[in-house]
Amino acid sequence: MFVDSHAHIDGDEYDADRAEVIERAREAGVGAILNVGTGDPHSGSLERAVAVAEQFEDVFAAVGVHPHDAKLFDGEAARRLNGIVRESPRVIAWGEIGLDYHYDHSPRETQR
Repeated sequence: MFVDSHAHIDGDEYDADRAEVIERAREAGVGAILNVGTGDPHSGSLERAVAVAEQFEDVFAAVGVHPHDAKLFDGEAARRLNGIVRESPRVIAWGEIGLDYHYDHSPRETQR
């Protein structure tokens, strides 16, 4: 069995055929998909990642704030993120987190 450890199948581009994409992955031997929610923590992207995981038994979610969006992380984002993790058993990992000093979309001090 294969595990896709980093997918973004909650994107709009999959709205028309998400179930078919997941079925093709199954047919190719993928037994689990980790759908990573990322982006602006106030945009609903984390909730979308979890919603997809809750629709498909072999899809799970990772949630976090990408280093590029660290400047958007605040107390409200922390509360929302913690609430999502506590409320859904489909969230099994923290994802898209860490330090990204290559592009510097958010100041290094903010990323820390």
